[in-house]
Amino acid sequence: MRRLICLVIVINILLIFMPGKSYCADSKLELDWDYLTHAHFKDRYIDTVSLHIFENISKKNNRSIYRGITITRPYGYINDNNQQTKDSSAVGIGPVYMIRHEKKLSGKLYEALDMSGGFIVYDKIFPAEGRYYNFMWRIGPRFTYKISENSSVNIGYMLMHVSNGFRTHNPGYNAQGVSVGFAAKF
Repeated sequence: MRRLICLVIVINILLIFMPGKSYCADSKLELDWDYLTHAHFKDRYIDTVSLHIFENISKKNNRSIYRGITITRPYGYINDNNQQTKDSSAVGIGPVYMIRHEKKLSGKLYEALDMSGGFIVYDKIFPAEGRYYNFMWRIGPRFTYKISENSSVNIGYMLMHVSNGFRTHNPGYNAQGVSVGFAAKF
């Protein structure tokens, strides 16, 4: 119970200090779902399913800045020096920012490069022998089809790195996979 209360406090403090406009006033929201499988890295076999909810807060020429929240569910295991298998599954949530560089290909089709980073707090120590928090970094290309001025669908390929940033005691992991999204103005 104490961990849950700390999680709620940390998320509220982070959301209070996020600059920008209200989500309620004529916002364009984007929902992205990722399914990322482990990339061989230090005997980490962790797959990750995530939901990212973004709001565009700035657009200048071909570059856009988004803010939002990520809900993630990594699951799998790590091998400790190939001797012991340790469960590494958790649920996490945290604020995230994304920068998108977009270019029109033709008609309603666009290509983009997305780069995002966020601070994720987990419900338990993650990965095994790690900490209750990590940083999640994602980068990858994306193709967007604009259905109308106010809505679009997209698909992309993401590379992800998750770690707590410490030089020691940092059981991070990498993942790669597909991302599918939908954006609409509400």
